[in-house]
Amino acid sequence: MVRYKELNHKAAGHDGTLTDEEGILVFKPATKQETNFYQAIQNTRNFNEEVSKTDNYDIPLIDWMPTFLGILDEGQASPPDNVHLLKDPNLDEATLKQLIKDTDNKDMRSKRYLVLENLLSTFRKPNVLDVKLGKILYDDNATKEKKERLTKVSNETTSGSLGFRICGMKIRKNKLTKGLSESYFENGNDGYISVNKFYGRSRTKENIKDAFEMYFADDELSSERRLKLKTTFFQRLQLFYNTLLNEEVRMFSSSLLFIYEGDSTIWDLRHDEDRILKSDFFDSDSDDESEDPLEDDEEIATDTAYKKSSLSSMHLIDFAHSRLTPSLGYDENIVDGVDNLLKVFEELQNHA
Repeated sequence: MVRYKELNHKAAGHDGTLTDEEGILVFKPATKQETNFYQAIQNTRNFNEEVSKTDNYDIPLIDWMPTFLGILDEGQASPPDNVHLLKDPNLDEATLKQLIKDTDNKDMRSKRYLVLENLLSTFRKPNVLDVKLGKILYDDNATKEKKERLTKVSNETTSGSLGFRICGMKIRKNKLTKGLSESYFENGNDGYISVNKFYGRSRTKENIKDAFEMYFADDELSSERRLKLKTTFFQRLQLFYNTLLNEEVRMFSSSLLFIYEGDSTIWDLRHDEDRILKSDFFDSDSDDESEDPLEDDEEIATDTAYKKSSLSSMHLIDFAHSRLTPSLGYDENIVDGVDNLLKVFEELQNHA
């Protein structure tokens, strides 16, 4: 019988998000609008999958999102249309279906969950940052009270001035976290701290860069590796910006989730080589005949997750207030925020 547990290393968001014992999947309480958005994005993927991702190829929005595997509804798994659940021989389709069907948790059986890939599953010591996008934080369905409350939050924070706001972090303690006010974080018993939403709300245009410096200040990584991370995320943001210009959607309160590996052993064995885009969830290790440097580490090689890991990743998450908007052009509310993020990351590189 599969057992579920609360998702660890969560930077922000609502309670109730679960993962399986293996940490491969995430079970997120579903709303109708978020479910519809995932399914709509799946159905609009009409490009040729054999086209390589080059500078001349626009990356579709779906490639920045967590892989959507289906819906768990009262204990029954329902895969979305046109999704083949798994091609990885280490976890075949039958195993995955059983995994998302079986539960001894009564609460799971009484709710509907989105079944998504766990973006943290391939990291050994992840540092996680949640950045909420947009100046406008509510959709047309929000109540008057909610619109007023979220407008106030936007006006008083970098959501209004920059079009983005740090919602939270789950990071390892480092030399820069020592200066944090106790009201802004909670200590974990694993060397991590959870930085809360009030820290992000206290940031301004003038000091927002310092918050990102703190995020990247993992003491186990050299200054060269930290600069490489900033540069890689800057490149991702450039590509993501171009994606947004080609997508006709409206997204309110969606976030960019930044993750990077804090274990220097993984960096050593990867020879500091990272991917701009994370490996596809359906990629099979058996299809790659090249030697994997992680095979040289007996402890790590026993875990297939690390064998196809990246050193960092960036994904767009949270679509409870998102929808497709054909013929309305790109989402200026989100694009402006990403434009300002690019300016911050350009500064991070230049003043490293």
